[in-house]
Amino acid sequence: MLRGPDVRLRLITVLLIATLLLIVGQLVRLQVLGHAQHHTETEALVHRQYALPEPPWGIILDRNGNLLVGNLPVYNVGAEVNLVTDTVMSAMTLAPLLNRPAKDLQEVLTPPITDAGTSVWRPLANEVSEETAAKIRELGWFWITLTPTWQRFYAEGALASHTLGFVNKEGLGYGLQAFQLRFLRGNNLSQTGPVSVQSSPLADEVVAKDILPYPGTDLRLTLDRTIQAYIEGELDIALQEYGASGGTILVLNPRTGEILAIASRPNYEPYRYPDHAAAGEEALFLDPAASVPYEPGSVFKVLTLAAALDSGRATTDWSYYDNGKLEYGGIKVYNASRGAYGQQNLFGIISESLNVGASVLSTQVMGAEVFYQYLRAFGFGQTTGIEVVGESSGLVHLPSDWNWSDSYLATNAFGQGIAVTPLQLAAAVSAIANDGVMMQPHIIAERRHSDGRSVAVLPKPISQPISAETAHAVAEIMAQSVDKKSDSLEIPGYRLAGKSGTAQIPTTGGYEPDSVIASFIGFAPWPDPQVLILVKIDRPDGIPLAQRWGEYTAVPVFRRVMERVVVLMGVPPNETLTRQ
Repeated sequence: MLRGPDVRLRLITVLLIATLLLIVGQLVRLQVLGHAQHHTETEALVHRQYALPEPPWGIILDRNGNLLVGNLPVYNVGAEVNLVTDTVMSAMTLAPLLNRPAKDLQEVLTPPITDAGTSVWRPLANEVSEETAAKIRELGWFWITLTPTWQRFYAEGALASHTLGFVNKEGLGYGLQAFQLRFLRGNNLSQTGPVSVQSSPLADEVVAKDILPYPGTDLRLTLDRTIQAYIEGELDIALQEYGASGGTILVLNPRTGEILAIASRPNYEPYRYPDHAAAGEEALFLDPAASVPYEPGSVFKVLTLAAALDSGRATTDWSYYDNGKLEYGGIKVYNASRGAYGQQNLFGIISESLNVGASVLSTQVMGAEVFYQYLRAFGFGQTTGIEVVGESSGLVHLPSDWNWSDSYLATNAFGQGIAVTPLQLAAAVSAIANDGVMMQPHIIAERRHSDGRSVAVLPKPISQPISAETAHAVAEIMAQSVDKKSDSLEIPGYRLAGKSGTAQIPTTGGYEPDSVIASFIGFAPWPDPQVLILVKIDRPDGIPLAQRWGEYTAVPVFRRVMERVVVLMGVPPNETLTRQ
């Protein structure tokens, strides 16, 4: 018979053995039977896919190295919601920092029941400022993730907005940035490896694999920030003065094709593109200078003259009798003044802006085959290849088209029934200023890669639609026409060559009775042009009808801009070029 102490000793021994067996059994279950499962779970916690911080995009500079578009450091905020201990308190704390309702955040921070025990990450906010990120760090919550990224910064606000453009989160956008996205955006890498508690890669993993991302390519543009700011100011003043709905001013070097400045109204603020889109203002994103064609009107006559001379169908002493009307293709063409001008020559067609004379050249002197051959050679009906998204090719009706009408041959000669962009028109007229050679219009001057390489974009001739002799003859006629208007266009020391235009605005079945598009295009100093300027004023309806002509609206703007630009460009005056 066992005594009391012996019974207790055996009982304790049995309990210890039983406990030991339970422990051993549990260890066997965890370390042997459940090894594969726990190894997988551990790998999921320690080795995760991670993205290295997004490298900065390439910056954009003007021709003189002034910053136009840069990068601001911002952060995307997320949370490992399965690790949150108090969703209500956390949501209330984060709400004012992330500018989100606490109720919404509470729902986001609550993990799904079906995923209990597993890692669940959810985004909370995108692109918060460095200041906000610092406040979140101070909370000390290990389940919060702050992923550094970049936000585009426009150093000059809305300056050159159409040209610079933007790119949204889906990689779509407008302007130069969308066109050059593959250069501007660096490589963003994703890897799998050991991470810290905030899903960041450990230093040795990055070093060992040598997977550092590289930043985007910097772009130096042909734009001059000072000239750009000046023409935007002049355009705003003109639109207010004339009560106009919009307009464009374009400045380029006809010798190189470099765009020095290009501005259009209405415009937008690229850094606020989501707000514009939300307000249904997507139409503002299109660049009127490159993407919105219009009927150019009488400025087009200089190209009709050039085609007639270069084809040999007309000479500098050619003349015709202007009776004020021409019937062709089932329509009647009249001069803008409805007057008859008698015996006239090429100079008279330009200086008096005679629609009838231009139509005579296209219909009776050249014919359709020759005339449209030159229009295509000047680049109409085709894009120029400028480095922006959404460039339009305009609209040219050709004799081979199903909807061709003989009347187009008569009206296209003076810029009616044909649609061009300001950029196309400037590129074509630049051939007259550049010895008949048309240069590739371009905005990018240089690409600077992250590895130190620099690639310059050199001037590129794209065609020679007319001979140098023809170009000089037409330019001299344009210059003489400007000489005749010395009161409104004189700039001491600089001889100008140019042509004004006043175009009707087409509607369904005809043209608007009163609204027009007024314009002027010209270059200086002749005979060695260094700058070409186009001014276009849309619907100057805030002034009397008789004053809406290009010579009363676009010409004064052109003179002011040219007078300032030649100084900013350092083009010296030449007294020998002063009118006699």
